[in-house]
Amino acid sequence: MVAVLADVVMPNSVLAAGIHGKNKRVNDRVSNQAGFMTVTSISLTTLREYEIGFIPAPLSVWQTLLGLFEATDGGASGFLMEDPTDNAAANGLMQPLLNGSAVGLIGAGYGVPTYQLMNRYTSLGSTRTRDRTIKRPKSTVVPVRAGLPVTIGAGAGNATFDQTTGIVTFVADASQNVTNISVGSSTNITLAAALPGMVVGGQLWLQGLTGADAAVVNNLNHTITNIVGAVYTVSTNTAGKTINPAGQGVKYPQPADSLAWTGGFYVPVQFQNDEIDWELVVAGPSAGRFIGVNNVQLVEVRE
Repeated sequence: MVAVLADVVMPNSVLAAGIHGKNKRVNDRVSNQAGFMTVTSISLTTLREYEIGFIPAPLSVWQTLLGLFEATDGGASGFLMEDPTDNAAANGLMQPLLNGSAVGLIGAGYGVPTYQLMNRYTSLGSTRTRDRTIKRPKSTVVPVRAGLPVTIGAGAGNATFDQTTGIVTFVADASQNVTNISVGSSTNITLAAALPGMVVGGQLWLQGLTGADAAVVNNLNHTITNIVGAVYTVSTNTAGKTINPAGQGVKYPQPADSLAWTGGFYVPVQFQNDEIDWELVVAGPSAGRFIGVNNVQLVEVRE
């Protein structure tokens, strides 16, 4: 996999050399003798390609491009660029993650701490959508929960985000120690005190419980089927399991919480070829020289 250098960002001044872009998918198209065509999607991910160098540009632009080429060893590593047509969340949503895999519904909490930034594309006048994973957000990202901006920080209900993965991690709203657990076809969890705002149908996160079968409940979200005071019945089947009261019950964003985000993002790219061609179009003193760059190819790096 190509390593992308997060600290190497192509300045927009390079666009002075001209840019042509492609949004590319892979489909298998077959026509029969009657003229009917069948199409099978081979790749469900749209990747972007760019060509730079249609317009002679000042020497400074060439030097900037050359710096990118050298810093990335001619494409051995990737770098970041801003797509001039698509660089901000038009409809930014968050996808709940559990152990790195998508769970729940995009755009809503699921009682888990981590969420992937996504950008939703919609066909005008239709309900058809496609969601794109955003792994290279800018520092201007603002998570939004239930319509309100989320503070970036370490306090209860705050969040942090990783600019190299696009993953948002929430700080727990609240937590309480587990004082008792009753195993069975459903499971009763008694906490030291009730967690505010939890409802039937919500999700209770459990962590730190002990016993031979604690992995059945630890670091997982559990659907709440009943609440009596500080006793939470969850649908998880623990019949015959050995689980001891310890650890915490935790509240993270709930299914009733809409989760969105605003801000910009980059595209990770690499030089497609090991060489870049140039020609001196306008000679003279350095300040007045123009360089023609012959269609430098950049391709999106799939991360």
